[in-house]
Amino acid sequence: MSFKLWLLDEETIYEHVFERYMQLEGQSGKLPQDLGIQDRSGCVLEIAIEPSGLESGKKKKRVRRRNKADAFEEDREVAVDSYHVSVEQSISSLHSSRDNGNSTTGYVLWSTTPFFINWLLYNASAAPFRLGTQVEVVRGSPCEGHMLELPKLIDLTGADHSKRCILELGAGIAGILPVVLGNFVDIYVSTDQKGILNKLKDNIMENLSQLTRKQCISESLRLELPTLEPVDNGATATKSALPKSTLNLEVAALDWEKINLQDKKTHSLHPELSLIGETCSSVYVIAMDVIYNEYLIDPFLKTLEQLKHWFRITYSLQFHALVGIHLRSQEVTTLFLEKAIIEHDFTVYDIIDQVLQESRFNFYLIS
Repeated sequence: MSFKLWLLDEETIYEHVFERYMQLEGQSGKLPQDLGIQDRSGCVLEIAIEPSGLESGKKKKRVRRRNKADAFEEDREVAVDSYHVSVEQSISSLHSSRDNGNSTTGYVLWSTTPFFINWLLYNASAAPFRLGTQVEVVRGSPCEGHMLELPKLIDLTGADHSKRCILELGAGIAGILPVVLGNFVDIYVSTDQKGILNKLKDNIMENLSQLTRKQCISESLRLELPTLEPVDNGATATKSALPKSTLNLEVAALDWEKINLQDKKTHSLHPELSLIGETCSSVYVIAMDVIYNEYLIDPFLKTLEQLKHWFRITYSLQFHALVGIHLRSQEVTTLFLEKAIIEHDFTVYDIIDQVLQESRFNFYLIS
């Protein structure tokens, strides 16, 4: 069964937050009682992303159908590939006033990201993000009972001719999302503060082999397509020899305090945003565990508001954001939702799914 949505408003915010933290309290003996760093002990982490990562993701439903040529094709409603990434993190930089003058938490891998990837790829309930389909809004007048049409976040089959794009905010140094989800989109842009980018680039380059379904090009990473050798006359190219589709993967600085997309003079500073706008029909912004204190809320929401206006007005793109929160402070979660809904007038849905409710994470769909 697919996840469902609860449309939040200025009254139901408090009901939602109360219910969610009561669920956490009821599971306090089962869930880790920590801040959410994936592993504090190691400088180099080996992370496995695979179908068994979530219990309910072990069953992989496959449907066989005939195409027009009467050949059998296989549609997968969940992903079947596995990924193994190596992440170099810096616990010392996290606590260093010299390296970390901006107090960013991006120098380490946080557990929200691997959890999100496992849920998105392998869990049956996350199918609407893989298939592009309607989702039921089960709570929230006046929309209760209606269906919301969602575009695909990722394309597992590679058969969709629409261009898929992901813009990641607050990527941190890990680089897991682009090398895994990059297999299923056409453009992936990872952004963070300038001081984070070198380590982020290093981790992406270390794990480029995980882009098994794509050929990667990138100006920021200095990657070009390999030169193809000519095929001998009379030779027939096999399916395995055909070139893979291309992923444009970019890494860019995006400062939430300074971004001003209303000033056209600054547009040239963000060519990666123009690339998305000129190429894609829809864009998803992904932000995992970037809301961990009250001081980040306003800059993040102002940035999201500018991006929404930029993509919708300038390029007529469908715009959605997925925000993942590790549920720590109830006050911070409440303040984030209040400001998003009341001050910035975003449409915010709580994603209702049993796997999420049994975890310390919450995902919000924002449009």
